[in-house]
Amino acid sequence: MKIKDAVWLWGQDVMGHHRVGPEKENIWKLPGVNRMGPVEGAEFFGIGNICRVVMNGKPEPPFRNEMEKLKNIPNVIWSILGDSGSDRQGSCADDLSGFLELAAEYPNLRGGVLDDFFRPAENAEGTDKLARLSLERLEEIRTRLHGLAAPPELWMVIYESFLTAAYAPYLAKCDAVTFWTWYGRENLPRLEDNLKRTFDLSPEQKHLGGLYLYDYGNCTEISAELLKKQCDLYTDHLKSGKLQGVIICSNCIADIGLAAADYVRDWVREIGGEELG
Repeated sequence: MKIKDAVWLWGQDVMGHHRVGPEKENIWKLPGVNRMGPVEGAEFFGIGNICRVVMNGKPEPPFRNEMEKLKNIPNVIWSILGDSGSDRQGSCADDLSGFLELAAEYPNLRGGVLDDFFRPAENAEGTDKLARLSLERLEEIRTRLHGLAAPPELWMVIYESFLTAAYAPYLAKCDAVTFWTWYGRENLPRLEDNLKRTFDLSPEQKHLGGLYLYDYGNCTEISAELLKKQCDLYTDHLKSGKLQGVIICSNCIADIGLAAADYVRDWVREIGGEELG
C-alpha cells in the first residue's frame, strides 16, 4: 500500500470555514475566497480518499444528493457527528440514521467520523458530559456499524487539549483515532510527544494525523518551519507504521492563497509513491 493511499481530505462545504456560526462570520480571519469543493480538493492534492464532514449543520440529512457527488471517490468516510456548531435539534443528536441509509447503497462508504466529540473536563458535569454523546450512545453507534454486512469503521477526532485518561473510555469504542493540533504555534513543537500520548491512550486503535493548512487557534498562517516539522514527522510515522494515515484540512482553504496548500500538495507528490509502514 502506498502512502498516498492513506492520505485523506477533510471535505466540507465551499466557504464553510469563512462563514461560521449563526452570523456566518469569518471568525478565523481567513483570506481569499474558496470555490473548491471536496472532490476538487481531493483532485488538487492527488488523493482518492475523502472524509465528508458536516459543518455549521450542512449538509443536512437525507444525504443522498451529496453522496452522489462522491460516488466515484474510491474511499469515503461520512460524518455521523459534525463540528461543534452542528448539533441537530430534538431527539436526533447525531446523523447515524442518515449514515446507515448511505451505507446500504454506496459500497465506497468505509466508515463514519465523530467530529469535535469531546468537551473540556473543567466544564463537564459528570462523566457523561465529557463528550457530546454518551458512552451508551457511542456503543450503540459502534454496534450498528459493526453489525453491517461490510462493517464500516468508526473514527473519532481528538485535539491536544483532551489527551488525558478521562477520555480513554470513549477512544476505546472507536476503530480509529484522528489527532489534531488546534493551536499550531504553541503545540506543533510538541507534536511527537502528543502523538505518543494519543497512542498510549488508544493502544488498540488505528491512528491518523490531522494536517491543518492554517493555524486556526491563532487565526494565522502556519509558519513554514512548523509545517515542515509536521510533514516530516508524519512521513517518518507513516513509514514506520506508527500512523496509518493523514488527513488534510481542507478543500475549504486549499485555493485561498495559502502557501501551506502548495507545500502539502508537493509533499504528497514527493512521498506518495513510497510504501506505507
